[in-house]
Amino acid sequence: MKRVFNMALKDLRLLSRDKMGAFFIFGFPILMGLFFGLMMGGGGSGGSGKMKIAIVDQDGSEISQKFVDSLVANDSLIVQTDEMEPAKESIRKGNRIAMLVLPKGFGETAGVFWEEPPVIKLGVDPSRQAESAMLQGLVMQSMGELIGTRFQDTSMMRNSIGRQREELAANQDLNPANKLLVGALFGSLESMFDSMEAINAEEPGEGNVETGGVGAPGFNFAEIESLDISRKVDPNSVGGQLQKVRSQWDISFPQAMMWGVLGCAAGFAISIAKERTEGTMVRLQVAPVTRFEVLAGKALACFMVVVMVIAMLTGLGMALGMRPGNMGLLVLAAICVSFCFVGIMMTMPVLGKTEQAVSGAGWAINMVMAMLGGCMIPVMFMPAVIQKFSVVSPIKWGILAIEGAIWRDFSLQEMLFPCGVLLAVGTLGLVVGTLILQRSDA
Repeated sequence: MKRVFNMALKDLRLLSRDKMGAFFIFGFPILMGLFFGLMMGGGGSGGSGKMKIAIVDQDGSEISQKFVDSLVANDSLIVQTDEMEPAKESIRKGNRIAMLVLPKGFGETAGVFWEEPPVIKLGVDPSRQAESAMLQGLVMQSMGELIGTRFQDTSMMRNSIGRQREELAANQDLNPANKLLVGALFGSLESMFDSMEAINAEEPGEGNVETGGVGAPGFNFAEIESLDISRKVDPNSVGGQLQKVRSQWDISFPQAMMWGVLGCAAGFAISIAKERTEGTMVRLQVAPVTRFEVLAGKALACFMVVVMVIAMLTGLGMALGMRPGNMGLLVLAAICVSFCFVGIMMTMPVLGKTEQAVSGAGWAINMVMAMLGGCMIPVMFMPAVIQKFSVVSPIKWGILAIEGAIWRDFSLQEMLFPCGVLLAVGTLGLVVGTLILQRSDA
């Protein structure tokens, strides 16, 4: 065992002298972790995109349609009318950020400042609350424009005043003096409408009343009520998984760890190929060291470096805000990942007889494993078809085990499957690779 340990120390010293190899094992994963983490942290709605909303018009009146048309004309919105349940489902799926419901009776009081303000129901995606205040402001702006619309259509206003006169006459609780005052107000309004109609008849198109979409202090254009559209999120869905993520580093640093692991496996595989082509392996056999001990030393050195990479990136991630949920399970995951890729490393030197052949074939296999396993795009964001193929990549199981300890909140029982896959792949690789290398010519 002492000779195996000495062989491992020899390889570690050689690695420390290879600056480019050390960069791809330690430096490159750090860059990848920071790069992907900053990209994920920069996500969000931003401020330049249009807000996609649905409108459910249950009133179906001329005024409600004018309100919808006003929102459609707004450059900040993409508006589509829909039914209640499809609109809710579109928000739950993330296709729209909010929905507005115009209930029955909306058109009777909307834009009439002496009436009770109409009710508008607003449902917002819980993850997009930042846009809620802006949307409410746009709604109030369109409601203010309805006042101008009302005044431009004098017949509509006369109908509203006539209805109010009837309600005023039937109201037995109102003081007679107040009845007289309100009746005089309605009479003045009717006289104003007579004048407006006369002006419009003489000079068509020049008597329109315009509004800037603002009301008097303390005046409410509408009462906005919250509409509950929440539902229990499937924990296996992308949204359910992302709810567990505490920071963007929780996703980017497991990816970065696997880049370091791949660099380590490729580096040690190339060193074995180099020692075979340069005759170092033969010279080592002249010493009182067996080929098995030489290979075991390589495996031990690779195992130690992989553990160091995972430990280093865990420390850096925690400095940036990553908070592993279970350090004990993270240690277990690190050991299983290290064992797995030591086994993969042992099979790579048999892919070619020269250092260049092993390097090319090894990195080609590494890139395929990385793409399928989630080193570039997290598996949860991949199309369903690609996700099915990802199970053949040890990278997928390595990332899953590390994420299970960091943010997926895996129990020990849940960790057994990905760790079992990693150990099985590692064992197979160690057995096959060692047997082939022992029997091969120097």
